[in-house]
Amino acid sequence: MNWDDFLRDTWQTTLIFVTLLILTRILDKTQVGQLTFYEYVSGITIGSLAGTIASSDPDKVWSNYYDLILFIVLTYIVSLCALKSRPFRTLIEGSPSILIENGRIIKENMKPLRFDLDELNSLLRAKDVVDISEVQYAILETTGELSIIKKSDFQPLTKGDMNIHLTDPKLPVELIMDGEIIEENLRSQNLTHDWLTEQLKARNIKSASHIMYGVIDSKGQLFISNKGSHQE
Repeated sequence: MNWDDFLRDTWQTTLIFVTLLILTRILDKTQVGQLTFYEYVSGITIGSLAGTIASSDPDKVWSNYYDLILFIVLTYIVSLCALKSRPFRTLIEGSPSILIENGRIIKENMKPLRFDLDELNSLLRAKDVVDISEVQYAILETTGELSIIKKSDFQPLTKGDMNIHLTDPKLPVELIMDGEIIEENLRSQNLTHDWLTEQLKARNIKSASHIMYGVIDSKGQLFISNKGSHQE
């Protein structure tokens, strides 16, 4: 590889990297499990177009780059339309399908999906369901995930069923991360540095810099995890 090829590959790959970094944030899907089949195929196509640009000849880079931007813009427009229109969303993404109702497999709903019994049993086992007779509803979501609602006789007993009422948990609030005090979280809890210092002294910790993680947990208690070289 000569110097010109090195520079060309560097700026083309950097262009694609920055573009995808920005545009994936715009499209904003955080987990593969959230993707519908349409979105999954769109993602593969975007990756393929990006790879083509990275290896393109210099005279074709901007033409291929336009193809990538156009495809992403169209994908974004479709996403907005799907967000605003339920019929359009159903057309593009499909709709959930009931595969089991009251312990009975609904074959007529499985056929259009080309979904067989082996796949169904596999997804049921992944949900810790061995006996289909325990299932009130099994719903295949548009993401391909199977949602299970068991019959009431097979659902776990809860504290509410036994008239036991506990305080609802609160969202944990981090106060210290990697030795740094998170000032805004400390203020949001109406806590002071003096209070935090007293809490650390009670645990024989000299300063927050010795703490890897400190959090007000869901029960309202202060939990502290020291760094490896500083034990309580």
